[in-house]
Amino acid sequence: MGVTVTEKAGVFLRRMIRFNGGDEGAGIRLIVKPGGCSGLSYDMELALQPLPTDRIFPGPGFALHIPEECLGYVDGSEIDFEDNMMNTQLVFKNPNATSSCGCGTSFNVEGGPAPAEGGCSKKGSGH
Repeated sequence: MGVTVTEKAGVFLRRMIRFNGGDEGAGIRLIVKPGGCSGLSYDMELALQPLPTDRIFPGPGFALHIPEECLGYVDGSEIDFEDNMMNTQLVFKNPNATSSCGCGTSFNVEGGPAPAEGGCSKKGSGH
């Protein structure tokens, strides 16, 4: 299945790639880590190249890198972008989330083990 990124979110994320020094080949790495109001939270970082455990999904104008050990938490999700008088933020529509917080970046899954301290791998090591 994977994770999809809407065009509106793609515009925002491409801007974040450029602002963080990424070039045309850079992407975004999406990880899940312990934290937030609901127990788990989304985190993103610049992905200059794939890590050994990364699964790569096409985004609108960039590649979305998701460490394999994080995929079960976000598989089937859609990342959208909201920009209105009240909020300017990425919005995660995650079918695996059994609960989430009003902040939009914290969630939990039923029966799933929590990621190790520090979250799913940022370095491809599982820690």
